[in-house]
Amino acid sequence: MPSSDKCIQSTKKYNLYPYYDAIIIGAGIAGLVCAAFLAKCGKKVLLIEQHFIPGGYCTSFRRKGFTFDAAVHHIGGCGKWSVVGRCLRTLGIEMDFYPLDPMDHLIFPNFSIEIPADMDEYIARLQDRYPLEKDNIKDFFQDFVKLYRATFNNEKSQIIDRYKDQTYGEMLNAFFKNDELKMTLAGQWGYIGLPPTQASAIAMCQMMINYLKDGAFFPAGGTQEFANAFFKKFIDFGGHDMLSSRVEKILLNGNSVKGVKLQDGKEIPAGLVVSNIDARQTFFGLLEGKTDLSFLNKISEMRESCSFFLLYLGVGGDIDLSRLKRGFYHTATDASTMDKEWLYISVPTKICPSLAPSNKQIISVVVCLDKAMYKNVTDWKSFKESMTLNTINRLEAYIPDLKKYIEVKESATPKTLERYTSNTNGAAYGWEVTVDQMWENRLPQKTPIENLYLTGHWTKPGPGICAVVSSGWGVANLIMENWR
Repeated sequence: MPSSDKCIQSTKKYNLYPYYDAIIIGAGIAGLVCAAFLAKCGKKVLLIEQHFIPGGYCTSFRRKGFTFDAAVHHIGGCGKWSVVGRCLRTLGIEMDFYPLDPMDHLIFPNFSIEIPADMDEYIARLQDRYPLEKDNIKDFFQDFVKLYRATFNNEKSQIIDRYKDQTYGEMLNAFFKNDELKMTLAGQWGYIGLPPTQASAIAMCQMMINYLKDGAFFPAGGTQEFANAFFKKFIDFGGHDMLSSRVEKILLNGNSVKGVKLQDGKEIPAGLVVSNIDARQTFFGLLEGKTDLSFLNKISEMRESCSFFLLYLGVGGDIDLSRLKRGFYHTATDASTMDKEWLYISVPTKICPSLAPSNKQIISVVVCLDKAMYKNVTDWKSFKESMTLNTINRLEAYIPDLKKYIEVKESATPKTLERYTSNTNGAAYGWEVTVDQMWENRLPQKTPIENLYLTGHWTKPGPGICAVVSSGWGVANLIMENWR
């Protein structure tokens, strides 16, 4: 996630207000959405971001005419009636997306499968491929959709009670006997960062149904344009921003928020604060542990998600990338080994050629890393060089002599992700999505400190762009209801 050579600037010059109705810490997607809705309602809102561009993981950077997406490779829920689509429409944001169909490919050592962008078609394909499981496939997806609707509506129900304490692996085992089918239905676990034996069934449901019901979309111009759209709309609504600025402390009056103190010592009063940053840093850093002890103990015991190694290649010449299908390249040979390492490979220039100079292309690779693999790394430079070489060598199994065509080569390690987002250990998805850290077990959006709220993937509903859009929108609604 190297720094960009193109800074996004706000379109207005202004003096700060002496007082803000709300301060949002962190311009990740949830922070941007929350800030935009509050500003739309006429509130005086200040958005503070340590980086010089908004978007968090949903950013892009340029090198020699190539536009690389830092960490987000496509977005779900962008259809007219889905969460992201409705959010954009409500804010009056118009932007172009490329619908992805097929939405994904799963490549295993012994088989591969294409995932269409339509859930009914996907179900039909699975039933044709696994005829002995036909009825089980139907029953599974019926429950999956019911569970999704219940979690989306944040309601108590029998279906929630049935699955809230189950891992996704347990759910699959309850429906199916065919090992290959279970591997297929678990093959996209990388989008939530935890294999099926550990991931919450609810977490996997929220991700998969969102994609399968509405498809996956790629923003025209790259994922930075998605973040920019919310940022620009926030400015249009009269919001104020401070990019390249870091909050040092959340100021309190007793147990109530009264503003923030910046790293340069400046204090800015506010009626409330919304934290869109690492929850550990919020409570142990910015608040110095000044809150309910049981709440602090809960945070201390929670586990952050995995991180990734990312490789960005700009390639030229007469190179044939037809063998590179967008999707997950697994090393697992059976359902019991689904926690093994995988690659996620995409060629975004197949979707949006303008991301690269004429007749050139981009290859992006995400490599899943076991936490133990990088927690003891002492020489990050050597680690990055080794991972880069190993990943390129693996790509050459599909693209012989790839090295000859590489014009731009960048990479990012968990340490890089930590530096740009301040997420503990470069966590990709906030907290792990285990059963004991999902649904009611995830941190609440309203905290024990009066007028301090949380948004983003450290709180409900969980990780992923669609989920954090929902989180930012939901927190804004919660704040407005309290104001009313």
